Amino acid sequence: MYHGGNRLLDALPPAEIEAITPKLTIVTVRSHELVEEPGSAYQQVDFPIDAVYSIIAVLTDGNACEVGTVGREGFIAAEASLGQTKSRRTTVCQVPGRAARMGREQFRHAMSRSSELARLTQRNVSARLFASEQFTACNLMHSVASRCARWLMMTCDRVGRDDFSLTQDFLATMLGVRRAGVTQAAMSLKDAGAIEYHRGHVIVRDHAKLIAAACECYVMTRDAFEDALAPA
Repeated sequence: MYHGGNRLLDALPPAEIEAITPKLTIVTVRSHELVEEPGSAYQQVDFPIDAVYSIIAVLTDGNACEVGTVGREGFIAAEASLGQTKSRRTTVCQVPGRAARMGREQFRHAMSRSSELARLTQRNVSARLFASEQFTACNLMHSVASRCARWLMMTCDRVGRDDFSLTQDFLATMLGVRRAGVTQAAMSLKDAGAIEYHRGHVIVRDHAKLIAAACECYVMTRDAFEDALAPA
């Protein structure tokens, strides 16, 4: 039974979330679990509660980097809300946790019955488009250290707690850099007192310091998703 935790669902009026709740199943998603792959048909829509998902672009030479991240502010797969039936990207679980899951057809039916669900999902897709555009500039213009701080702070927001599991290899994939660059960035944040990092486990010790170390993209994208969740 769904009892809250996904911010998009929780923004629905009581009567609408009550109607949707019976269609939701709470699932536990494991770290690195494959949720979608290119060419696969969408079977379900996930609303993360404290799990975080990564949308990854895999190139023909095998190199990969993150092109999107989704936590409790949104849902997977956003494309299903636009009528798309097949995935074009790889989606994996980045931080293990729980999600509220609904069948794709149930989701489409719920959208047709709930104008507020349709509005919130559309605004979430718009915020994700803004984030994608912002991160294009971020990846070109900002240092690995500031991007790392931005990414860790966003993950902290998405899981709703200050500690989470994350390997350096996975973080390197998320940032599209070599592991050595991630190690150096993480050490600088640790030395500044912003985080603790040991054996694939991150603890955010000081939000203010981590935000100060992050590039402007953190605040800009955070505000875009907050606007997307605002009442009509």
